[in-house]
Amino acid sequence: MSARGVTPGSSGFPVRWLGGFAVAELPAGRGFLTPLALVGELCAVLDAGAAGLIVNLPGTGASDSVSLDALLRAARRARGWGSWLRLAVPDPAARKMARLVALDEVMPVHASVTAAVAAAAREAAMAAAGGG
Repeated sequence: MSARGVTPGSSGFPVRWLGGFAVAELPAGRGFLTPLALVGELCAVLDAGAAGLIVNLPGTGASDSVSLDALLRAARRARGWGSWLRLAVPDPAARKMARLVALDEVMPVHASVTAAVAAAAREAAMAAAGGG
């Protein structure tokens, strides 16, 4: 079951809820959020009850160092809360940048939201079966 919504008190990027995890759809360019605000927004989704969070970066927003730092901070907070963060980065150049700076060693980076959702569902099923 999925639901669309906006996290209460947020600056309004859409969030889809899929079971126990959420998919945040960041706008291309992410220009209206400062890095600190981005971390806060992502953490607000986790705080709203998401077991994990998939962040969809449709443009090349993952390629600047300030955005990378914000995503790393959010991933660290998620881990500290016993949660996780994954990225869906459709742009091949942005995925290459994520690999070059080893972002994919901190959090999984997928080519699409569909791939990220499938991987998260597999891991959740393994954990529920006692294999993860």
